[in-house]
Amino acid sequence: MKRIVFEGCTGWLHGSGRRTGVVLCAPPGHEGMWSYRGLRHLADDLAAADIPTLRFDYHGTGDAIGNGDEPACQARWIANILAAVAELRTRTGVSQVALCGLRLGASLAALAAEEMTRRGEPPAALVLLAPVVNGRAFLREMRALHVNWLNSVVPDLRPRPAPEGALDVLSGRFGADFVQGIETLRLDRQSGCPASHVLLFDQWPGTVSAVPGLAVHYEAAGARVDTREFEGYADMMRSAEYSTVPESAWRQVTGWLAALPVTEGERQNDKARPRVQDGHGNAQLDVDGALEQPIWLDGGSQFGVLSLPADGARARVAVIFPNTGGNHHIGDGRLFVGLSRRLARQGVAALRLDLPALGDSPRAHRTMNIPEIYSVASRAQMHAAVNWMASRGFERVVLAGVCSGAFLSLHAALANDKVCGLVLANLVKYQWTDADDDTHGKTDQPLRLFWHAALKPGNWQRLARGDIHPGRLLKTVARRIGALSMYHAGRLAARLHGGTSEAGELTTSGRSPARQFMAKLHQRGVRTELLYGVTDVGLEETAQCLGRNLEGLAGLSQVSVKTIECFDHSLFLQESRDNFCEHVVRHVEAQYAALERASQPEPVLQGA
Repeated sequence: MKRIVFEGCTGWLHGSGRRTGVVLCAPPGHEGMWSYRGLRHLADDLAAADIPTLRFDYHGTGDAIGNGDEPACQARWIANILAAVAELRTRTGVSQVALCGLRLGASLAALAAEEMTRRGEPPAALVLLAPVVNGRAFLREMRALHVNWLNSVVPDLRPRPAPEGALDVLSGRFGADFVQGIETLRLDRQSGCPASHVLLFDQWPGTVSAVPGLAVHYEAAGARVDTREFEGYADMMRSAEYSTVPESAWRQVTGWLAALPVTEGERQNDKARPRVQDGHGNAQLDVDGALEQPIWLDGGSQFGVLSLPADGARARVAVIFPNTGGNHHIGDGRLFVGLSRRLARQGVAALRLDLPALGDSPRAHRTMNIPEIYSVASRAQMHAAVNWMASRGFERVVLAGVCSGAFLSLHAALANDKVCGLVLANLVKYQWTDADDDTHGKTDQPLRLFWHAALKPGNWQRLARGDIHPGRLLKTVARRIGALSMYHAGRLAARLHGGTSEAGELTTSGRSPARQFMAKLHQRGVRTELLYGVTDVGLEETAQCLGRNLEGLAGLSQVSVKTIECFDHSLFLQESRDNFCEHVVRHVEAQYAALERASQPEPVLQGA
């Protein structure tokens, strides 16, 4: 697996050999985050079958150049696919290339295939995985998904609307220009035949599926079409910490591509084809005032992207952004990409990190679960990343993480005195125990969030349709009431027995180390900021650990807890991400100010 950069795109080249290569076309937005693990391992599987495969980030996505709001986005992404095809041919010598895309990436692959055919270089084959056939129907689905998320997960927030014509979907945003183009998309009405061999995977076979109609359309245009059920689709298309690799589907894709007919021209070219070796190569990217380079650390087990000032100025402070949940290193909504580049422009180094089990690390796991994310091994790996960063000569190392990333940052700071600052967003757990392993760390929403959700008419409509299970909802509310009742009973019992309310909290919840953790950080002078949304469940956890009025932080001036009006738990909302970025930037500025103060000579007292 080789990291590459081409025409502003970043990507990975998997394997070598064979006569036909494959370019993978990922879906943009949240579906790209959900399916990242799956597509990475599809590339691994194809490479293992001697099929060189290139997966990459379009402009404005992943680690590539751009902010995602550039005009002519659809045309730009199709051009990126064509550039990827040329890059694969140049690097491997393959004479034929197949395109394989998922969801909206499949639609882009089909449109790119049409352009290749118009240029007289048709793809060897086209693999469309759950393709978006009808753009208007897709946009309706995305709007409904986002509204349901707003009503059920963040009913108390009033986020800014997307710019006119644009569409926010969870952590992603489709620009107005792109939305307009997708609105008119109908793959089953395109003229011509994009490829002679087409493999379609239907995620919802049945009367409502648009895939059979697309198969008929391509067959009428002269293609050989094979349609199959997309087993494992639903389990892949969900939040990254739960997303699984669709093993059966990937075996079918690999077998189908390996069985493609070989032309005489391919046989002749095969003898002189270069062999691509796995390696790090030179894959630096100069972008937006930052020089970004791929790095491998901890014995090569962890991957990351290091952003440095493009002007070569020495950075004295470095920030590490660990994974959030099962996401790869870019963060939801490319949070860590934009923030890393902003920091680099301000003279700060930033590392967006993939732990060994995640993202683009060499031996990333095919399966993932929440206990593994919070495990002792993950904490040790974060500790190693801090050591690597400190060994590069940075004077101060700051860790900034979201949810599970906040947990790993906290424990890395406790274990490693090279950490000088922490920005922890929506930290839910101060400890992770065997009991958390058993429950997979399930944490219910605060009760007042259920009240806000009840005020949304759309939620009552979902309840009437059966989209919300009333029994599960009542059990969740009852469980939350029970947990809070036990907490308050513990406080009361402590007071009745002459103890403090804090003691009651600590003995009943078993969370006594939280105060010790904060005291240790304070004593070491580690500036620690805990950021929470006003209704975040982590804020309740913090109150139970440190007191309703945060009395457990009394005298700890280095530690602060701040609530932010618009700050959803995963930072899906643009406002939430903006708030996080501002706090990180201000935190780093404070670190620089501390360095300046430390470099000032001590005043010399004049004798009497």
